Amino acid sequence: MTAIPGSRSPAVMDTPDAAVALLDTTSTALRDVLDLHRIDPEANFFSLGGNSLLAVRVAGRLSHALGQRIPATAVLNHPTARGLARHLAELVSEPASPASPAPPSAPADATGTDRFPLSAAQRRVWLLHEVDPERLDHLVTVSFEVTGELDPVVARTAWHRVAERHEALRTRFEPSAPGGEEPCQVVESEPLTEFTFLDTVRFPEAVRVRIVDERVALLRRTPLSLRTGPLSRIALLRTAPSRYRLELIVHHIVCDGWSLALLWQDFLDAYRRVAVGEPGPGPSPHRFRDHVRWERRTESARWPAQADRVTRRFADRPEELPLPIAPAPVDEHDDGDDVSLPLPAGLGTALARAGAEGGHTRLTLALAALAVLLHRISGSEDLVIAVPMAGRVRPEDEGTVGLFVNTALARIRLAGARDVPTLVARARDEAAEVLDCQTYPFDQLVSRLGVPRDGTRMPLARVSLAVQDFAEARLPDPDLGFTWVEHDPAERQSKLDLAFSLTSGGAAGQPTLTVTYRPSLFRRRTVGAWAEQYLIALENVTRAVTGGAS
Repeated sequence: MTAIPGSRSPAVMDTPDAAVALLDTTSTALRDVLDLHRIDPEANFFSLGGNSLLAVRVAGRLSHALGQRIPATAVLNHPTARGLARHLAELVSEPASPASPAPPSAPADATGTDRFPLSAAQRRVWLLHEVDPERLDHLVTVSFEVTGELDPVVARTAWHRVAERHEALRTRFEPSAPGGEEPCQVVESEPLTEFTFLDTVRFPEAVRVRIVDERVALLRRTPLSLRTGPLSRIALLRTAPSRYRLELIVHHIVCDGWSLALLWQDFLDAYRRVAVGEPGPGPSPHRFRDHVRWERRTESARWPAQADRVTRRFADRPEELPLPIAPAPVDEHDDGDDVSLPLPAGLGTALARAGAEGGHTRLTLALAALAVLLHRISGSEDLVIAVPMAGRVRPEDEGTVGLFVNTALARIRLAGARDVPTLVARARDEAAEVLDCQTYPFDQLVSRLGVPRDGTRMPLARVSLAVQDFAEARLPDPDLGFTWVEHDPAERQSKLDLAFSLTSGGAAGQPTLTVTYRPSLFRRRTVGAWAEQYLIALENVTRAVTGGAS
C-alpha cells in the first residue's frame, strides 16, 4: 500500500478496517528487516531479535510505504505487527505535520552529473581536513589475518569490481563547484582506489615481521588526498605460506563503520564470483548523491523544528562533567588507548529478555548504566552523553557506501530518580529523543548553542556511548579463515575523554565493552576499574527491569 506524501489514503485510512489493512504493511516491514519468511502478528519484535537499529530500519520501510514519516519509537512502543498496525491506523489518519514531512526517495539523477554538493556530515570532515590536510584521525581502517590460499590476482580484480560498484571509491573533492562557493564531490568514471600486493615469504621470518610491520605503519600513517584521490587503499601482504595480512583503509569523508561492513561483504562476494568466473552484480542502485539530494530537499525541512527542540533541551546544560583526572606521565601519548572486556556470561541473554518483556532496548539500558557510573565517579546529577548514530533512516540508505553517521546528545537528569525503574524510564525517553533527532547535524547544534570549536576535542560532551551491532560476513571460500586484527594503541584517536562502546559480536568477535580514553588524563588501571563497574551497573539495571534484584 502506498499513499501520496502528506495525504490521506481513503482506501485505508478512512475506514474502520484501517488496522486490518495496515497489518500486511507492518508484517512485511518486520519480515524484511528481521529476515523472516513469515511472522506471527502477535510476535514480539524484541523476542525476534529486534533492537533500536532494526527499529529505525522498520520505520524507514513504513515511512516509504505510507508516504509519511513514521518514527522508530512507534516500532519500539508497539512491538507486534498487529499492535503497530493499530497505532499506525491512528497515526497516519492525520496529515503529516510541517515538522515531519513525508520522506520520499530521491529519484535517480537523470542528468548523469558527476558533481554534487557535500552532505552535512561531509562538510564537517571537509572543514577539519582543510585546517590540517595531514591529519590521520579520519582514516578508517579494518585489518584481517587470512589463512588459506588467497589469490592476489583474484583479490585485485575483486576490489576493482567493488570500486566500480560503489561511487564512494571513485570520488574526490574540489574546493568549490564551478561558479559556486561551497566544495563539491566529483565521481570519476574509473575506480579511484589503490591495491598493492607484497610477498615477504622469501625473507627470513624476523625480516618478514619487520617488513610487514613497517608497511602496515606506512599504510596507516600516509594521508589520503581529498582533492586528487584515491580515498581508499587496500593492501594484501603475504606473511608466510598460506598466511596473509589484509589492510583496508578508507577516508571517513566517504565511509563510516556501516560502509566498511558493506565494502567488506562486497569484496568477499566479488572474490568468490571472480574465482569461479561469475559476473559481478553491477553498480549499486543506491548512490550517495541521492542521499545528499534527499537531505537537502526533504530532511532539511525538519531541521528548524528539531533545532528549536534540541536547543530547549540543552540551553541550560550543565558545566563540563567533572571527571576525576589522574594525569599520566608527561611523556605519555594522547592519541588514545582502550580497555576491552567481554560481557559477562548471560548478560546478552538478559538484555534480550529485557527487550522482550519490557520493550527496553540495549541503548536504553546502556544509557541508564552509564548514568549510574558517571554519577558515581563525578557526583554529577545532570549528565550529557554523546551518542553516535547510524543516520540511515531510509531503506535505500542501508546498501549505500558513504558518510551517514551523526552524533546526537542524550541528557539524563538523576535528581529524584530514587529507583532503577525511574532511571530507566528517563533513559528510555532520552533514547527516543536520540533516535528521532539522529539526522539533525551535530555541527548545527554546536553553532546554535554558541559553543567554541576545538578541532582536538568534541564540544558539548566529554563522554560518549555507542551501541553497535555487527552482521556476520559470509566467507568467499570455506578454506579461508579470517581473524580480526587489533590496532596498535598508538594509532588510536580519541576526541572524547571517555568513549564507551558495546558491540554484539559478529565479525568482530564476542560481545564486548570497549572504553577508549585519553592516556594524558586517566591511568589504564583506573579506566579498567570503571569498565568493570560499568558492566556491574549494566547487569544490575538489566536484572531490575526483568524482575531480579537491583
